[in-house]
Order: sequence, then structure tokens, then C-alpha cells
Amino acid sequence: MSSMPGTPPGSNRNPAAPAALVGRWARRALGVLLIAMVLLNVANALSRYVLGQAIEGSDELLVFGMVWVVFLGAAFVTLDRRHLSFDVVSRALRPRLRGFVRVAGDLIMIVLLGFVALQSFEVVGRLAALGQRSMAAAIPTYIPHSAILVGFGLSSLVLLLALLRQAATLRTAPAGRDEPGQGGEGP
Repeated sequence: MSSMPGTPPGSNRNPAAPAALVGRWARRALGVLLIAMVLLNVANALSRYVLGQAIEGSDELLVFGMVWVVFLGAAFVTLDRRHLSFDVVSRALRPRLRGFVRVAGDLIMIVLLGFVALQSFEVVGRLAALGQRSMAAAIPTYIPHSAILVGFGLSSLVLLLALLRQAATLRTAPAGRDEPGQGGEGP
């Protein structure tokens, strides 16, 4: 017998497993990128101070790599809901009201992230049309600028999916006692 409705008999596959697998590999890829950046930085320092010649364009590559790590990492932080936040007020709210505040915050973030992603899309398009390249590494400038588009686009998509899940939860939440501190949350 399967564990999930709609799965073939004998199959115990979790429908969320492919997404979790992609997330794990994407996080690992970011880790590998960080390690590669550290190795490039060490190689550049050795080359500069031992051989007297820096690796051409390495500083630009490090900056562009860090930009990508930060903006892609922001999408994972959003997915895990691990952004820095001040929850002093929200912890004092009743759970249902806290849910509504969270939905409102998600809506605001979706609008802001979407707006920045849209503006970034226009900038990336212009940079690609101009054919502009970085000075030292001769990398097309639309590549590092695309990190903003991709990172904020993914973050807004993640928040939209979380918002839809949260809205469904609020709609189906049972009516009853709705006091702070229930369920192990709050003061």
C-alpha cells in the first residue's frame, strides 16, 4: 500500500522529494562556488606575493561570484523563513492574527521583490543590448546584474507559494480559543 494518495501501490515516494533534492543540490552548488572563490583568492594572493603578478580579473570574478552567492542565498533564506526579523509585537498577537500579519508582510515583500526584479529585468536587457563587458575579466555585465533578477525573482516566487499555503491554512483554521501562548508560541 502506498503512503500517499494517487501513488502507485508499493511506491512510498514523497511528492515534495524532487523539490527537496533540487534545493539540496542548489545549496551544495553555492557551497562549491564559495570554496572555488576561496581557492581563487588564495591562488591570487600567492601569485601576487610570491610571483609578483596577480591573476588577471580575479578580483572581479570574486566580486561577481559573491553577488551571485548573496542573491541566490537570499532565495534560500526566504524559503526557510530565516530572514532577520523583529517579532516582539507579532509574538504577543493571537495565533490567527499573527497569521494575518504574516500574510500582509508576505504580500508587501512580494510586491517589493517583484518590483525590483522587474526593474532589474529592464537593466539586464539594456546591458545585454549594449554588449557592455567588465574591465578586467571582460565578462558581459548583464551576467552579474542578472543575479538581482534571479535572486529577487526566486524570492518573490517562494513567498508567493508560502502565501498561498498560509492563506489556505488561515481559511481552514478551526474557530475556537485564539489566545496568545497557545501551541507553544508567544510569551
